[in-house]
Amino acid sequence: MTVTPVIKIGETTMRRRAPRLAGDMRRAQIIEAACQFFADNGFSGPTRDLAASIGVTQALLYRYFDSKTDLIDAVFAEVFRRNWSDDAVERFEAGADKPMADRLVDVYEAMLSRISCTATRLFFRAGLDSYAKPISRSASMCWPLWTAMIEAWRREEGLLPLAAKPLLEGERALVLAFHDAMLMIRVREHILHVARRLDDADEIRQVAETYDAGVRAVLRRLHSGEETGARSEVMATEAQAAA
Repeated sequence: MTVTPVIKIGETTMRRRAPRLAGDMRRAQIIEAACQFFADNGFSGPTRDLAASIGVTQALLYRYFDSKTDLIDAVFAEVFRRNWSDDAVERFEAGADKPMADRLVDVYEAMLSRISCTATRLFFRAGLDSYAKPISRSASMCWPLWTAMIEAWRREEGLLPLAAKPLLEGERALVLAFHDAMLMIRVREHILHVARRLDDADEIRQVAETYDAGVRAVLRRLHSGEETGARSEVMATEAQAAA
């Protein structure tokens, strides 16, 4: 539990008060503090402790946010604004003349360079606390990149394009596993605190080269008819694929 800072003057104990701020500045201050608070304490942390940590009352929080959920949504809106790589698809397509592994490296070096410790911890907390909205939103925002990746791999392997044969469940699992492997670089750094012997560039390239080599063999098998289970099933909609 967060301890409220106090100032003792003789026999009097006073709560530390935050200076007065304009409305938009106060709202931004609350969001900034909430990012760190929820990253450290999870989303079950009481808002009264959040308020105390910045020297305001709990009631003041609810002048700016209708509910705790509204505040959490504002936190993730800020996280996406600061940490999201909007040009991932454009960056990937711009490298069409490069080897696939190099294209993946270009995209994920740019993406991971923007993912902060706080953002990593917030998404991890969201998963632990069953707060699905930001995770679903992240997957939906990544979807255009993932389909572009599958399209490129199919083209290089002489397989039908997505327009002729929609995404397979096995392909969806492949891009999710690849993306998760990239994000684990940040999870190991900021959640597990594992000692690093490779820098970002080396780790990202190793993941890209490993998956580029492995994905091709799996794709050929999925499209050959050898696989008859769930992995060979066609995904019905984009929403299902990104879920």
